[in-house]
Amino acid sequence: MDKEIIKQVIVESQESKLPEIVPRDIEIPLSSQKIITITGPRRVGKTYLVFYSIRNLIEQGIPRERIIYLNFDDPRLLPFSAKDAELILEAYQELYPEYREETNYIFLDEIQNVKDWEIGIRRLYDTRRFRIFLTGSSSKLLGKEIATQLRGRALSYELLPFSFKEILWAKGIKDYKSLFYSQERFRIKKYLEEYLEMGGFPEVVLEDALDIKIRTLREYVETIFFRDLVEHYNIKNQLLLRELIRYLSTNTASIFSLNSFYKWIKEIYHITPRTLLNYIGHLEDIGLFFFTRRFSFSLKEQAKTLRKCHIVDNGIRLAYGFRFSEDKGKNLENSVFLELAHRKVRNPFMEIFYWQDYRGKEVDFVVTEGKRVTSLIQACFKIEDIKAKEREISSLIKASEELRCANLLVITLDYEKEEVINDKRLTFMPFWKWALL
Repeated sequence: MDKEIIKQVIVESQESKLPEIVPRDIEIPLSSQKIITITGPRRVGKTYLVFYSIRNLIEQGIPRERIIYLNFDDPRLLPFSAKDAELILEAYQELYPEYREETNYIFLDEIQNVKDWEIGIRRLYDTRRFRIFLTGSSSKLLGKEIATQLRGRALSYELLPFSFKEILWAKGIKDYKSLFYSQERFRIKKYLEEYLEMGGFPEVVLEDALDIKIRTLREYVETIFFRDLVEHYNIKNQLLLRELIRYLSTNTASIFSLNSFYKWIKEIYHITPRTLLNYIGHLEDIGLFFFTRRFSFSLKEQAKTLRKCHIVDNGIRLAYGFRFSEDKGKNLENSVFLELAHRKVRNPFMEIFYWQDYRGKEVDFVVTEGKRVTSLIQACFKIEDIKAKEREISSLIKASEELRCANLLVITLDYEKEEVINDKRLTFMPFWKWALL
């Protein structure tokens, strides 16, 4: 690697104008002595979160010359290896000797493209001259791999596609709380319909043409997830992997039985349960699917239970799943899960489960903090259906008694009310209003 090229890239980034940035509902610490890592699928906006952080530093009075940004998707910086980290130090010191004794800021984007990156990062870290920020695509560099390689030196943040609140920010709606009771709430509901169907990948949200949205989402599955997954794990049975992704996309917000799926799929593919279990683990590792456990006060019981599957984005489900009905109820439940997942990123004490008793009564989400159950949440699309309402309520009340939790919430499409049933107070709230709290 040529040191002069590194200088050129550093200066170019400092002289360039930062792009228009949609703020994200996540706060990245800018003064921590830990290495800050931002992971997540490609195309969720990690680079723009970096730009947002750079803008915040500038607004705090940090000169642009004290901020380094290197994107390792830039072909001029490739190939780059750990030993070249020393060239970054030399290049910066030669450019700005006056800042030699200052604590400066370095943002390294798509760090997984650097050979033996962890060695170079530890070298930069040990100089104590930089606050270090890294991004890595989860399909190529897992969050747990970063944690292992940096051994306690890092704080990790996982970035997801836009939440509903972030979509409104992207659409220019910031003072949304004042719109709850205005005519503008219909505009919010329109965006909600799009979100429940198309998801929150930034490029898709900002695109107007439906056909391009669908093509983009299908391309994401093929490139961001499938191809990277095959390369990262050296997947042999690619047909099985496609079948598994399609099955889970179709059955999002449902309890997944590995044994049942194996009994069906083994008639088509010659596989072992271990192979299937590994593929499930890979899909979870890269953040395409999430598998929540059934809540129990016993960790042993939690480990034995079937998992419930959710997908990282409803748009992926639309583009890749098999549906012959709109299945809006599953989309709503998955959106509730994703909103909770966003809140979990901001609250490291929070955990998400589902609840089910031996009679089959089920509550979609049990939210805990530490040893305390903080809320029970049911997603119910057709609340006007009295049978559906009675079913959701009876499950909530039963779980409330068993788990000793009084915070009972039913997320609906548009129904809003507070009711006291069997001495239990239930709050019915539209998703759009709950997601904007």
